Amino acid sequence: MSGRWLLVLGSDAGCGTPIDSTLAALALLGNVEPLTAARRSRDDDGQARWFTNRLVRLDSALGRDALRARLQAIEQDIGRSESRDDVPIDIDLLASDPDGAGWRLDPHAEEKGEHRRPHVVALLREADITLR
Repeated sequence: MSGRWLLVLGSDAGCGTPIDSTLAALALLGNVEPLTAARRSRDDDGQARWFTNRLVRLDSALGRDALRARLQAIEQDIGRSESRDDVPIDIDLLASDPDGAGWRLDPHAEEKGEHRRPHVVALLREADITLR
């Protein structure tokens, strides 16, 4: 059974290489469809960093827990480290559509308020996606 996953990719790198590398790594997990163009915006965490963000859909046979583990491994492979301040790549599992009835906000994303962050709102609007 294939799952449909909505992911937010983010990077504070000045180039698009980490996001391109992430798209290639995600393709090894299933079918990847970029839903928006890369969008550059200032981070809303109070720091002066700029991030490039992109919304993608992943169709994969992996379940939620296995997918989250693989996403963390991809982040680490691309250079993400808790001991560093920079964020070469961040992959947030935003929502799933397990039954084709619409995108359901992931519990972890809801807990973090990820769906209310300005860059995520802008990406969802651009892709014409409403979360349930």
